[in-house]
Formats: sequence, structure tokens, C-alpha cells
Amino acid sequence: MVTSGEQAATEAFVGRLFGAAVGAADLLSIYVGDKLGYYKSMAERGAATSPELAKRTKTHERYAREWLEHQAVTGILTVDDAGLPALERKYSLPAAHAAALVDPENPFSFSPVGKFVVASAAMLPKVLDAFRAGGGVPWSDYGPDVVQAQGDFNRPWILHQLGAEFLPSIPDIHKRLQANPPARVADIACGVGWAGIAIAKAYPKAVVHGYDLDALGIKAAKKNAADKGVSDRVTFHVKDVATLSPRQKYDLAIVIEAVHDLSQPVEVLAAIRRLLAPGGSLIVADERVADAFAAPGGDIERIMYGFSMFACLPNGMADQPSAGTGTVMRAGTLRTYATEAGFKNVQVLPIEHMMLRFYRLSP
Repeated sequence: MVTSGEQAATEAFVGRLFGAAVGAADLLSIYVGDKLGYYKSMAERGAATSPELAKRTKTHERYAREWLEHQAVTGILTVDDAGLPALERKYSLPAAHAAALVDPENPFSFSPVGKFVVASAAMLPKVLDAFRAGGGVPWSDYGPDVVQAQGDFNRPWILHQLGAEFLPSIPDIHKRLQANPPARVADIACGVGWAGIAIAKAYPKAVVHGYDLDALGIKAAKKNAADKGVSDRVTFHVKDVATLSPRQKYDLAIVIEAVHDLSQPVEVLAAIRRLLAPGGSLIVADERVADAFAAPGGDIERIMYGFSMFACLPNGMADQPSAGTGTVMRAGTLRTYATEAGFKNVQVLPIEHMMLRFYRLSP
């Protein structure tokens, strides 16, 4: 017999799942609006009826109308008069919402999350195979959406804070990046290149080399560097850092949100250590998860486990042998990896960021 307390608990749980389903529909609709240029059109050209939006974006009116109505019902868009005939209703994107959905450099940019969720969901059949048999899903299988999403998710804070606030808060690194001879910086697992670009913009003397195994990311990084006017001092290469000559010394190396993805993190960290010049350091930015497992956990922990199950862990498991770290890499795990890689000093930096924890590793 089900007690009243059990039934109430079940109802509450189903209510939570229903809320998650509503949120999932919102994220998927944000992906549609982003990919088809609906938000961009409304932000740049103003309010639109469904025929107007369809014409602007070269899409089908009936689908545009369904999307607009959903967006208004869910509160992302506003509608001038819901009582008008369907084809005459004019919809608007509030400026506050445009900040999160259109501008990739806005600190509140959120559309990359939609891209990441959709790209990860598309890989579920392969992820299920990995669950059953082991192994993993290579990053290259996730396609261009996940590459762009990963870069755009970090793009705002990297461009606005890395060179202007975070690195200047470390006095000796800040001083070296300003000094002669020009500092050499290695952006490891650079993705689409924003960290290297930000450092070059903030420190005009610095020379930056970005390295990544993903050709799509490197192609985008080269374009981004050219667009930001720093391609004379920032170069990007499809290359495994472990294959670099130890004679190629760097004053600073940086790895952003990538150590937890590495199949062999100790070996990669050791290779980076060998590349550091005397007095050089490695800055690692990775997830600000709790120091120890606890259940239930907070929202940050919940979303990090989600990213891990559907993307980061399968990616890290694709190459064997693998440490199998996953997104939820706790501070103690990073310390262990760094120590095994030969770093004598591992410091958690006093840099405040909601999602990331910053470490300084020194030989």
C-alpha cells in the first residue's frame, strides 16, 4: 500500500522531472533559434511577424510561426497582441534576453549550452555502446557544434578577464609577460584559441603558440586570431604537445578546461613541465566542483556530471589506456596528477569564477 507520504514524494519527483522536460524544450528551441539566425535577425532588425521572420531568414513560415509561438509562451519572446490573427502577431526579443542569446562575448552568453546539449545528445547511441562495452567516443565525432560551443562557452570571461584581471593578479607572471625578451606562451589544448588571443591582446610583447589535436578547432582559432588582429604573434598548430622538443621553452603554459578530458593527464602534464623555461609556470583552469563527493549535490555538480556522462568521460575514454577522469575532477585529483607529473608546487589561485577553479603548477 502506498502511503500518503510516498505518494507526495512521487508527485514532487514527477514535478521535478516535468520541469526538466520544460527546460529541455527551451534549450532545444534556443538551439533552433541560434542556428537558423532567428535571434540574430530579431536583435538586429527588430520585431517580426512569422512571415517577416521566415522571409528574413529564408525559412518556412509555418515552422517559424510554431517557434515564435513557443518562444512567446515560454517567455523568451514577447508578443504585441496575442489576440491578433496568427500571421499578424508581431514578436520581439527583449534586450535582456538578446544579451544571453546573441552576443557571444557577453558575460551572460548562454546559447553555447544549447549547442553543447544537442551535440552531446546526438552521440547517445555511441555513448550507450561505450557504457556497455567500455571504450569511448572521440571528440571529432561530436562535430563542429560542440567545438564551437566549447569555445564560445569560455569566450566571454577569457576575452574580458584573463588578460585584464586574472593574469595581472599573479605579479611575477604579469611582470614577465610585459618584459623583454618577449615572453613565450603555450596555449595547450587551445580549442578555438581564445586564451592565446586574449593573452596576446593584453600583452603586446608576448608570443603565443597554440596546440590542439582537433583540426576543426585549429582552423577556427586561426580565423579568430586574424579577426582579432593578433595573427602576427599568435600561431596555432595541430600537434600533440608530447611531441614538442624540450628545447622549445615557454615562460608560461596554460590549459583551460582540458585536463579532465585527457586520457593520460599525467603524461601530458609531464610533457608540459619539460617545456617550461626556468621560473616558468603552468596555469590550469578546470571545474570548480566540490572537494569531495556528496549526494545530493548542488546545481554545479549536477550539470558537471551531466557534461561528463555524455561528452567528457566518453571523450577521455576514447584513447586507451585512460585515466577516466571525467568532468568532475576534484582539486585533490589534479594535485595527484601534477605531483606524479613532477610538479613540486601546486597552488589553488585566489581567482573567483563561478564555474572554474584556477591552479598554478610550478616545477
